Amino acid sequence: MGKILVIDDDRTIRMLLKLILNKAGHTVMEAPDAKVGYDIAELESPDLILLDLMLPDMNGLKLLSDLKKSDTLSKIPIIVLTGSTDQENKLSALRNGAVDFITKPFLHEEVLLRVNTQLKLHNLINSLENAVSILEKDLIAASRIQKSLVPSTPPEGYFDSIYWIYEPSYKVGGDIFDILVLDEKRVMIYLADIAGHGVNAAMLSVIVHRFIEDYLNNHPNFELNEFMLELEKNFKFEYFELFFTITAMVFDFSSKTVEISNAGHPAPFLLLEEALELKEPSESVIGIGMLRGLTGIYKLTPGTRFFLYTDGVTEATNSKGEIYGTERFKKSLVESRNLSLKEQVHRAYELLKSFRESEEFDDDISIIGIKI
Repeated sequence: MGKILVIDDDRTIRMLLKLILNKAGHTVMEAPDAKVGYDIAELESPDLILLDLMLPDMNGLKLLSDLKKSDTLSKIPIIVLTGSTDQENKLSALRNGAVDFITKPFLHEEVLLRVNTQLKLHNLINSLENAVSILEKDLIAASRIQKSLVPSTPPEGYFDSIYWIYEPSYKVGGDIFDILVLDEKRVMIYLADIAGHGVNAAMLSVIVHRFIEDYLNNHPNFELNEFMLELEKNFKFEYFELFFTITAMVFDFSSKTVEISNAGHPAPFLLLEEALELKEPSESVIGIGMLRGLTGIYKLTPGTRFFLYTDGVTEATNSKGEIYGTERFKKSLVESRNLSLKEQVHRAYELLKSFRESEEFDDDISIIGIKI
């Protein structure tokens, strides 16, 4: 039951309302004027206020306005008590934040119906706000965990330069990547994107990250096709009810090649004078039992740049509903090919934000640049 404050200068009205509400199990507090009513509201934080619009020391609409301006009292639902001819006052009260009105003289059943309805709504809103608050805290924690797993610096001595931008969205998605030294001559870079948003996607990204670390530690003779098949085997959709895409690249500096496997992920770019999409091999996403473990091998040429990215980049939309798309992203890379790798990645990101017309994205944004 609720704690209700009745603010009315008519003692008879207050007594009648108290009788009706007490009988229904509510706790009732009384105030004969605006000042006392405001003080009690601040002290007791009632669940609901019944407010007469004709008070001796202040117009009830003014008190309603003051209550709604208060940081601590503004969320308390207020039902106004009015005379049957106060049509304009009723509308003014509703415009100023009242949730309902009760016309004098009133019926017992009407008072209970309107009061109980507003208390239920108030409790529901409070429950939803608490749930949202807990969820937001979970999302913040998930975002922090994600960011803690990506590398802080690349391994030295293998590449001319590596630079990345990694921005989990405000919804928290499931992008994750890492740069892992396999041996003295080989380095693996992968970028994965867990389907969906929220805590589940973020947590699965953590599991994938840990699995890959453990797999590499236990397979010194790493083979990319076997690794991809092992991902498919261990992350079936029925286990997690989520699937993910991944591009994995093994740079072999002894043979001067890069071996690539792509499971449903946007094709990486190879950039010299122009940008080439490395569309082969291309396979199904991880988790639905269709992966074959195909790989492709490309020669490494000094000065070549590779770019990995997630679909948060190409599927970003602007206020007109337009999609950024692969061609815009590719153009941004080609036009900035004479910049340093860091400047190039930053420029691509700034152009994306300019198109988006916002600092926030609906999906994670991951762009990794690699220069040989």
